[in-house]
Amino acid sequence: MKNHEESNVARRLNRLLAFTNQVKGHLRNINFKMEGKYSPSRLAFIVTIITALVASIILFLPNYLGVAGDGSTDDVMRSAGIYYMDKDPDRIYNNYFVKTYSTIASGEDMPGKTINSQVVLIRLAKVLDYVVTRDHYFDIRFLGLIYLVLYLPAVYLIVRQVCQRVKQFTEGFFIAAAGLVIFSDIGYITYFNSFYPEAVWLISMLYCVGAAMSFQKERSSSLDYLGLLLFFVSAITLVGSRRQCAVLGFLFAIYVIRLIFIRRNFLWGVSCIGAAFALSLFAILCIFLYPSDFSETSKFHSMTRGVLFVSSDPAKTLGEFGIDSSYELLTDASAYDYLPLVKSGDTSLYHGFMDKFTTSDIAIYYLRHPGSLLGMIDVSIGAGMDIRRGSCGNYEMSAGMPVKAKSLFWSGFSTFKLMSAPKTIGYLFLLTGFVFFLFYKGYSIRPKKERRNTIFLDMNLTVLGVLLSQSVAVIIGSGDAEMVQRMFLVGLSLDIMTYSVFAELQHKLKIV
Repeated sequence: MKNHEESNVARRLNRLLAFTNQVKGHLRNINFKMEGKYSPSRLAFIVTIITALVASIILFLPNYLGVAGDGSTDDVMRSAGIYYMDKDPDRIYNNYFVKTYSTIASGEDMPGKTINSQVVLIRLAKVLDYVVTRDHYFDIRFLGLIYLVLYLPAVYLIVRQVCQRVKQFTEGFFIAAAGLVIFSDIGYITYFNSFYPEAVWLISMLYCVGAAMSFQKERSSSLDYLGLLLFFVSAITLVGSRRQCAVLGFLFAIYVIRLIFIRRNFLWGVSCIGAAFALSLFAILCIFLYPSDFSETSKFHSMTRGVLFVSSDPAKTLGEFGIDSSYELLTDASAYDYLPLVKSGDTSLYHGFMDKFTTSDIAIYYLRHPGSLLGMIDVSIGAGMDIRRGSCGNYEMSAGMPVKAKSLFWSGFSTFKLMSAPKTIGYLFLLTGFVFFLFYKGYSIRPKKERRNTIFLDMNLTVLGVLLSQSVAVIIGSGDAEMVQRMFLVGLSLDIMTYSVFAELQHKLKIV
């Protein structure tokens, strides 16, 4: 009996081996036929065309898809001169995507006060809408169109640059296919039909990464200056989108300083230093001039859903802030609970609790307790894996779908991330380990002809910095209570690092 089972296992292994060899043979034949015809540009162009088709179906064909508002973008809308026509909260918040708005304020509408890079793009869409329709309504699909036109070159750039890492057609094909699956997913595209900042973050981030990757090969000075300009403009747009993103200006400045080694040229060095200085200065201005993204409710959550949430001894932790231990009852409390234990605006909280700590105190606490910070970052990784807002629907009310309904069209990658992908800080450690292992060889801070690994390692470390800085900013500002709304850049950074590691691993292991 035992011999019979062993022979069955051996037969199955032989069949698997034969199948593997057969597949490898077909792949070799394909690569032989495509010898001298492999083109990263052509593959990236095909991915871009398919992305354009998929996005057009999602954004511009019935049933039109977007992301329902949750109230957090109302001031951005009003700042661009756009207002809700329907004032019923059940119709305009969370449940259904709203496509059409008014450009004339009613007596109930207050003027907005937000000035950032996103408002500029929304105003541009408003002008385009008026030029085409000559009415006083705003169709958000015009904003979606502008975002899409800006997005497609970014997709082309990043896929082309990653495909340049390999020389064989089959490797490039699977890398391009992975880029298509990731960056055309409905979880990303539906944000174009919304007033959330995620669309600006997505587009700007991909341009930054694509521009950074473009320095992997020696090229003409004009192309290097163009790459630096693209990186600078994209970084400024991202940094200027929200105060939450202001700190990214310093990270991007560090990367630009590292670019000095690309060329042995005085003018190039001056340009890099000037760009880094401008990014740092702009980041400082955004920090001081932009209003805080976090409210008093956020401050309440930074303690109850942050510091106390990961504390093994809440009473002792409260003592470090000079707060009476009786407030440990607020551990895990959220103002967003269906039946909240206490409302954050309750005046009883301000004397003895809310007046005992500031955001700076929260930050210092995490510096003294790095274990607690790692625990919260672990939570943020899980939140970042869900790039689709679970509480916000994709459909208009007229579509007749249930409230908060989500479209499953072209959602394979976002569904995989939500249902099956690892969601712990362990995955981040693993991913970071792969980044160092795959790109450390040949790394140099000096000018070298072969600089691919240096560029890719620096780029991935910058993306990791974006991930950690956004995670920490949200943790300090609001604990885990607002992670669903604010962890988009964490999820996007994980996707970019995963894509880069996937491409390099496939190349190193000769999988295809």
